[in-house]
Amino acid sequence: MRPEVKKVIEFATTEVMLWSFALIVLFFFGGGSKSFTLCFFHLMDLNSCWGCGLGHAIHDAMHLRLSASLEHHPLGIPVLLILLQRIFKLTRSRIKQPTTWISNN
Repeated sequence: MRPEVKKVIEFATTEVMLWSFALIVLFFFGGGSKSFTLCFFHLMDLNSCWGCGLGHAIHDAMHLRLSASLEHHPLGIPVLLILLQRIFKLTRSRIKQPTTWISNN
């Protein structure tokens, strides 16, 4: 396999894993728990953050609470759909072109 193709496949696999992990974390831990946060604005005791609103909106959209999602951030549902489409597209292209583990040399 050519080195350029191998780099593209490795990048796509890494990107799929990154987005999938992020959505799993948002699904289970994005519901508004104030006990743990990485948000710079919440660490400074500020109440509102557009990034947290987007995270809460994605969390609510994944739990099919669409009106709550729209209340947190209007772009939560579109961002979730874009991320799911990106994961699907990268996974599908990866399946169509599997990596061979046996060298032809």
